Amino acid sequence: MNPPAVDSHHPSAPSGLPDAPHPAGTVTHDTPISVEILEGRNGTLPDIEHEWVECLRNAPEHQQLFGYHWYSAWLQHLAREDEWSGEARLLLARGSGKRLLGILALAKRCFRGAVFWGLAGYYQPHRGYVCLAEHRAAVCAAFARALLKMQGLRECLRLGPYDTAFPERRLLVEELARRSRRMSAFNLEPTIVARDLPQSLEAYDEMVRNHSSMWRARSYQRRMERDGDAEIRHYQRPLGEELRGMLADCAAVERKSWLASDAEARPRFVSPASQRYWEHVCTKQFVPQNQLNVWVAHFNGAPVAFRFTVTTGSIRYAIANQFDQRFERYRLGWILYLHDLADCATRGVRSIDMGTGKLSYKAHRGGREAAMNQVFVVWPPGPVGHLAAALAAFAPIHRRIRRRI
Repeated sequence: MNPPAVDSHHPSAPSGLPDAPHPAGTVTHDTPISVEILEGRNGTLPDIEHEWVECLRNAPEHQQLFGYHWYSAWLQHLAREDEWSGEARLLLARGSGKRLLGILALAKRCFRGAVFWGLAGYYQPHRGYVCLAEHRAAVCAAFARALLKMQGLRECLRLGPYDTAFPERRLLVEELARRSRRMSAFNLEPTIVARDLPQSLEAYDEMVRNHSSMWRARSYQRRMERDGDAEIRHYQRPLGEELRGMLADCAAVERKSWLASDAEARPRFVSPASQRYWEHVCTKQFVPQNQLNVWVAHFNGAPVAFRFTVTTGSIRYAIANQFDQRFERYRLGWILYLHDLADCATRGVRSIDMGTGKLSYKAHRGGREAAMNQVFVVWPPGPVGHLAAALAAFAPIHRRIRRRI
């Protein structure tokens, strides 16, 4: 059952003063925007999928990833593995006639006696939310006020991984900072983005001819084909056994990649929970919305490399690229990147978000540093939160917190 709505028509607390805690399950009003907060329990979201789909249909292209199942699959299959509690909150910004104008999904995590309400969803690409562009300023102001009012005396807000490359994300952070004065920002790594991609197969061929690493990659593929039974499979709409087989191939490659020898690495596909997550989100969202493109290279019947991408409009997100280290000589990363570029040229994709990592490596493929990858924390209301924000400004303490988050 959804919690009762409470009319909250109060102005924000003056900057620098503690905000009063506000229980979950409320509606806050800032005419004409109201924010409704719904609770989710045991790894499930409230059942508003149909309304979510209608709202997302009018949202900017970079938000099209943030569908209902992007969050519900993560809460159901992955959140518990990473110490999230399974509790969720949906903040729904509504305009006149109760029209849904924005959706912000939160999940709860407890750490050393403190409660963190953080943006929900998979950590790559950066976490964000749905906000219709024409109502951006009003929705961000309403969300910021609702987030601060819902904070309990031992509760923190956490936005991250997060970047401010898109206007609604920047506006929300600015509103939270203006209204609370209890915010700390922690820089992580910059996102790397490749832009100015070829927009036709002719332009793609010209790019390859003029790029030494790219035309050499073609010779590596021919070499692999001479050395054995080589095949590159392109998956766009896999379902059922085909999808499960593709995901199993990705996991098999990860187990033989550099990730296997790095204790701090985060494999995307190896765990059973990860397999269930990707099957869920691919089946319910990526395949129906034609957002999925995966290339898997096979050599003598075994998977040896993969490239896993998700596309929203003109933006492609490279989720993962790995290869079996025994086959490094074939430069499989380059080979699959060329297949990706050719597909981008036929679909009007104008940028590839490569995530974070070594610029020296990704720059050869057109990557350039873009917005900074950050974590924003709004400390609890009251004196404790103001003290925490002040302490977090000192460099040694700031570095220690950054390592923790």
